[in-house]
Amino acid sequence: MLRSFDGLALRQMRTRRLRVLLTGFGIVLGVGMVFGVLLVTGTIRQTFDDLINSAWGDIDLVVQSKSYGALPERTLVAVRRADGVSQVSPSLNQALQRLRPDGRPVKGPSGRMNVAGLDPADPGYSFTLTSGRMMRSGAEVVVEDAWAAKRGIHVGQVLPVGAATGRARLRVVGIFRFHGGFSFGEQGFAAIPLATARRLAGQPAGYSQLLVRASDRGQVKPLQRRLRAQLGAGVNVDTPQGYSDQIAKQFQGFNVVLYFFSGIALFVGCFLILNSFNMTVLQRMRELGMLRTLGATRAMVTRSVLAEALSIGVIGSLLGLGLGLGLSAGLLSVVASLGVPTGSVHVSLGAALIAVAVGLGATTVGALYPARRAGRIAPIRAVLGTAQLRRAPSWRRALLGLAVFLPGVWLSGRFWFGSGSAGSTLGVVAGVSLTMAMFVGMVLAAPYIILPVVRALAVPVRRLLPTGGRLAANAALANPGRTAATAVALTVGLSVIVVNAAMSTSFLDTIDRQINAAYARDFTVQDQGGLQGGVTFGPAVTRRIARVPGVAVATPVRMVVTQLPQSHSGQPGLVMAVDPARWGAVDRTPVRGVSRAAALAGLARGGILVTPGYASSTGLRVGSLVKLSGPGGVRRAPVVGVLDATVSGLSDTMELSLATMRDVYGITANMQVAVKAAPGADVPAVGRRIDALLARSYPQLESLSTAAVKDQIDKQVNTQFTLFNAIVAIAVIVSLLGVINTLAMSVLERTREIGVLRALGASRWLVRRTMLDESLLITIAGAFSGIVLGLLIAYVWVSGLGTFLPGIAFSFPVGTVVAIAVAAVALGAVAAILPARRAARLDPMKAISYE
Repeated sequence: MLRSFDGLALRQMRTRRLRVLLTGFGIVLGVGMVFGVLLVTGTIRQTFDDLINSAWGDIDLVVQSKSYGALPERTLVAVRRADGVSQVSPSLNQALQRLRPDGRPVKGPSGRMNVAGLDPADPGYSFTLTSGRMMRSGAEVVVEDAWAAKRGIHVGQVLPVGAATGRARLRVVGIFRFHGGFSFGEQGFAAIPLATARRLAGQPAGYSQLLVRASDRGQVKPLQRRLRAQLGAGVNVDTPQGYSDQIAKQFQGFNVVLYFFSGIALFVGCFLILNSFNMTVLQRMRELGMLRTLGATRAMVTRSVLAEALSIGVIGSLLGLGLGLGLSAGLLSVVASLGVPTGSVHVSLGAALIAVAVGLGATTVGALYPARRAGRIAPIRAVLGTAQLRRAPSWRRALLGLAVFLPGVWLSGRFWFGSGSAGSTLGVVAGVSLTMAMFVGMVLAAPYIILPVVRALAVPVRRLLPTGGRLAANAALANPGRTAATAVALTVGLSVIVVNAAMSTSFLDTIDRQINAAYARDFTVQDQGGLQGGVTFGPAVTRRIARVPGVAVATPVRMVVTQLPQSHSGQPGLVMAVDPARWGAVDRTPVRGVSRAAALAGLARGGILVTPGYASSTGLRVGSLVKLSGPGGVRRAPVVGVLDATVSGLSDTMELSLATMRDVYGITANMQVAVKAAPGADVPAVGRRIDALLARSYPQLESLSTAAVKDQIDKQVNTQFTLFNAIVAIAVIVSLLGVINTLAMSVLERTREIGVLRALGASRWLVRRTMLDESLLITIAGAFSGIVLGLLIAYVWVSGLGTFLPGIAFSFPVGTVVAIAVAAVALGAVAAILPARRAARLDPMKAISYE
């Protein structure tokens, strides 16, 4: 008997293939999303591990500035003289822009060449020449083989490039391969002689890195401690693995956000499973009652339902691995567009096991309550069909939902974006936990929004469609618990999209307002890849732009993303350097506590300006002393003002003078030139003259108007939110499957009713329209609730971002709300197709006699 009873679950799967297919597909999507995100995060980490291990295979320690500035000559001398050092190989690194034969730049990551200037006699890096020879002097370059092969680059070819000092031509004399054959995706790696690197970078002195080999490899740790003590706090001395760990730490917050959004898809998938098996229990009521009367125990009935769920979960999880592999490729392409280097997809057994375990866990959680419910049904009531599972949610559930939802709404945004914990591991974990609790509360309380919406929509539907609309409304309200549970899955997914849209719209509108208020410049000259491109340029660019007819002011801006002094967030901030004597002519950013002129005078004396978020998280105020540490030494700089805006978009930003940046951090390369046209000058004509200069001498740079700068920021921010919305779209698809599943089960429950309608003369079109109307009631109610709750969450979150982004105000995402409203109708129509077709094709006589 037990053997036959255990096989009952498999027989149920064979007889109800549509429900199994829909439920299983929801698991496939959820597991696929989790596996895809795990592969993305694992690939990013493996990419940097492979690069570091391949390039620094036999290097014991790497010395570089914590601010990524130039190490002075004295640092090289000190390291070479240190006890326990066998060999030191200096390098000067820079990014070059590859040019087309016609002189135009190759845009995107594939146009960037990461070039290391090395001593040809002692390159330091671990690579092997596969063809040609090592570079010796002059404009000679060796390039990585996989990147060169993909672009048809060969020995003897001349590569035109854009460098900090202008156009250059490099002759390929060799092709090399990193140790282990590693390739770094779209971005190219190359090496040139150190003297050539200095000429192209316009940097006559200093080094980017020092690659150190120890005399005794068993004494690397003591050597590391000695060098750290000797070189000071501004210089980083670490092992190659240590650098890899630092990179992984910087991506930790981003990874957790990806996990969170993929978890939303799985979270919604749980509701699909819960609804499916709740309906299964209702549909099998008499069958389960008969089994109980024949001697089956509660445990056996519960086990039967769980066995069916786990069987579907195993199959769905395994298929989800295949989907996740495909999704990872798409997600990696989006991540690469954000400027994150990625290699080929790294598939690991651990990621697969975690994804399968998560899928089976979600299946078990989703099916456990219906399984226990099935076991508790009294046998006689089940056999007679009097056991009712159609219960409306209780008010205790509403109160519990509000008790969980409101704290999550109020606090989670502060952990995601608050100045004190944003980006830190604790902040991210707390933010994820509170946000998930918020969604749990939303699930518990949402029926009290959804069901009134369904009732309100039912009134016009009944009037406009007296027959089909009335039947649809009655069906939706006959089982309010199931209707609410189906719609709430859609509510969760769409609410996240609304929150993303409202946050991005509010963020961008605020940035646009602040740029309009702060920018006194007419043009911004920078790398065509934006600030993420990493291509810098020397002072000659600023001087030549200043000589363009019609230009009144041309002043450079230097930037570096690094760990700011006294910051405990674990995430880097922005250090921006300007010329205090000229910055006031191109920037009007207000300053708290002092006048704008006094703040700039303070910068000239070696002071710093800070953003409110940075000041709040570190306790800084005007007059506080901040310890600046770099390869140039240590300096205590006073805070001379607090900026009242941050057009960089980063909460933690520190502004100082060009001289302080140079003396402390060793950074002399520019990222931007802010240009102000002379009074009365023809501004468009000035822009055309600047464009002509850049096209002629610096093709990797471009001149942007204020409107173009805002468009570029909009594009970068929207790209990031598009990645998150792409993941949440999986949750919406899973929600749609839930609606289809509910309607399909509704057809089975109402088979006899449909047969009676057909026998009384109802057409197939009326039956189809009834299914469509019911689907629209559910999807529109779920979408409306998602919009309302999403706007509420976004409004509260935006209201708490004053320190993260001063002056931020909530902006209503009109386009997204309209799109969701239209999508709700479309989703409702799509969800009704299969159930409506199935209902319309029922034979009236067989339907009437259906048991």
